[in-house]
Amino acid sequence: MFDFHGKTVLITGATGALGVALAGGFATAGANVVVAGRKGFDEVAHNTGGTSIGVRLDVSSETDWAAAIARTEETFGPLDVLINNAAYLKVGTTESIAVDDFRTVIDTNLTGALLGIRAAAPSMRKAGGGVIVNVNSIAGLSAAPGLVAYSSSKWALRGLLRAAAKELARDNIRVNAVHPGIIETPLAYGPDGRPLVPVQDLPIPRNADPSEIADFILFAASDHARFATGSEFLADGGFMLGPVAS
Repeated sequence: MFDFHGKTVLITGATGALGVALAGGFATAGANVVVAGRKGFDEVAHNTGGTSIGVRLDVSSETDWAAAIARTEETFGPLDVLINNAAYLKVGTTESIAVDDFRTVIDTNLTGALLGIRAAAPSMRKAGGGVIVNVNSIAGLSAAPGLVAYSSSKWALRGLLRAAAKELARDNIRVNAVHPGIIETPLAYGPDGRPLVPVQDLPIPRNADPSEIADFILFAASDHARFATGSEFLADGGFMLGPVAS
């Protein structure tokens, strides 16, 4: 369905459940895959198969970004696709969350995406253009009580999306976002193991499999979405519709 032969794709947060699904999806579609993460990246790259390499990347570090792009270009040439997938979640209300925790969430989810776009754009210009996909969240579309840092970062990521899409348009670089619903990953559960968001009353009453969200992200990064930039794709199982009436 998707064809990324000859394309080089860098995925942040690539060692988590969604990142692994993305790496596999892009590799199956023929891409050169750069698996980026803080740890475990070499193992994921090895298991991904195809033409894949692992790179260490703390997305909040400009130095790490420069090194990751340099390694990508040395191995595969200019970057074609960036998936800003790295995310950090800390439970806390507006009154209870520690300021340091709030800043860490913002540094990962928002500043990390900014630094990624900033690092990737010059490489994409060398390639004649490219695509950036920010993995956002339903927390960037709806109130998320108890997740004030995460929700704040995801709402702000929408502003970054629009600014970057306009600024990079004439460089033939498209910037889009995917808003997943609740994915079956550790981020879906609190410290006590309970679901952070109940889904049993939603139109699709289950968590998404990571592969289902990966398919949306591959679409947004592909030529099938070539007329979209600054766009936000929703894959939420009907979350934004609200509960189904009994």
